[in-house]
Amino acid sequence: MGVGLGVGGDAGWALAIMWVLVAIVFILLLLRLYTRIVCVAAYGIDDHIYMVAFIFLLLFTSFIHHAAYYGFGQTPEAIEDPEQIMKATLFECIGQSIAIVGMPIAKASLGAFLLRLVNVQWHRALVWGMMILISLASIAQVFCFWFACVPFKYTYDRRIPGGYCPIDTRPTSYILCASTVVVDLFFALFPWKIIWSLQMPTQEKITIGCSMSLGLIAAAAGIKRSTEVEGLYTKEYLRDTVGLIVWSAAEMGVTLICIGIPVCRPLYKRLYQRFRSQITGSSGYLKQTEQSRDQPGYALRTIGGGVLEPQGKSQVNNRKSMSVIKSDNKASDRQMEVTIGVSERSRTTVVAQGRFEGEFESDEDSLADYGRSHLESSADSTRRVLGDEEKGTLENTHHSTDGITVTQTYTVNRN
Repeated sequence: MGVGLGVGGDAGWALAIMWVLVAIVFILLLLRLYTRIVCVAAYGIDDHIYMVAFIFLLLFTSFIHHAAYYGFGQTPEAIEDPEQIMKATLFECIGQSIAIVGMPIAKASLGAFLLRLVNVQWHRALVWGMMILISLASIAQVFCFWFACVPFKYTYDRRIPGGYCPIDTRPTSYILCASTVVVDLFFALFPWKIIWSLQMPTQEKITIGCSMSLGLIAAAAGIKRSTEVEGLYTKEYLRDTVGLIVWSAAEMGVTLICIGIPVCRPLYKRLYQRFRSQITGSSGYLKQTEQSRDQPGYALRTIGGGVLEPQGKSQVNNRKSMSVIKSDNKASDRQMEVTIGVSERSRTTVVAQGRFEGEFESDEDSLADYGRSHLESSADSTRRVLGDEEKGTLENTHHSTDGITVTQTYTVNRN
C-alpha cells in the first residue's frame, strides 16, 4: 500500500466534524435501541434502516479518513507522489459513493417512521414518493460517477494515457442535490400535519415537531453542498472537494439526529421522572404523618382480594365480583362490582369485562363496549410508535383481562 503522508491540509478539521457527527449518531442509536426494545417493545423496520444508515455514515467517514492518510485535503504540489494522489482519490471516490447510497437510506429511516404514523392513503403515497425520488437520483449519480470515464480506472487515476470522460456528471449531481433538499423540506414540515392531529398534550406535539424539523438544517446543508459540486471537476480535486465531503456528512448526520431524538422520548420521560424523584427525595410514596392518620384512606389488598391488616393478616373478601344484586326484581335496586386495573407505567386505567345474570344483559354489553373501546384507544399504533405505552402494560391488558393487576375493587351503583 505504500507509506502515507498523514493527515494534513484541510483534512484535519473536516475529519473532526465528521467523527463528531458519527459519535452523536452512535449515541442516539444506542438510546434508540434501548428505548424501542426495553421501554416500549416496538422495534420495527425503521430501526433496522436507521442502523444501516449509521453503518453507511461510519463507512463514509472511515474511507475519507483513509484517503486523508494519503493526501485528501491537500494540493497535488504538497503531496508530490502521483501514487499517493491516486490512492487518495480512489478512497475518496469510494467514500463519496457510500455517501450517495447512504443518503436515501437515511431519508428512508425517517420515511419508515412516518409510515408507522400515517393511515391516510395520500399521506402514505407522498412519503413513498419522496423516498423513491431520492433513491432514483442516488442510483443515477452512482452509475454516472463510476462509468463516466474510459477506461474505468481513469475515474481515479488521471495518469492513464488516452483516458477521457465522455459523460458529464454535472446534471445528475445537481439533480441529486435538488432532490435531497426537496425531501429534507418535506420530511421537516409534513410531520407537523400528522402530529398536530394526535391526542397528546400540545407541549409534547411541539417538542416532537421541532425535533423532526431539524430536517431544515439538513436542507440547508444540502443547499450548501450543491455550491461545492464544482470541486469535483477541478485539477486540485483532493483539496477542492473537502467542502462537498463535509456538507454531505452533515446532511446525513443531521437527518439521523432529527429522527433519533423524538424516538427516544419515552426514555427521556423515564429519566426525567427518576431525576425529579431524586431531587425531591421521595421514592414515590407519601409518608404517613400524625395528621394524616386521622384522615380516611384505602386499605391494602392482597392478590386474592383480601384486606391486608397492619399485623400482616388478611381479611378475605367473600363478596362475589362481577355480580348483580337483585331485590324484588326492581331495577332501582341494582348493584354491580367493577374491577379496575391501574398500570402506573402507562397511567392507563382499564375496566375489566364482567358477567351479569338474568335480565340485566344490557349492563354487560355497555361495560364490555367501554372496556373494548378503552383498550383499543390505548393500542393505537401512533401512540405505540411515539412511546406513550411502555413494555408489557399494553400487551397484558389487550390480550387477556386475567392479566390485569387489580389494585382496588369498587362498588358502582347503577340507578
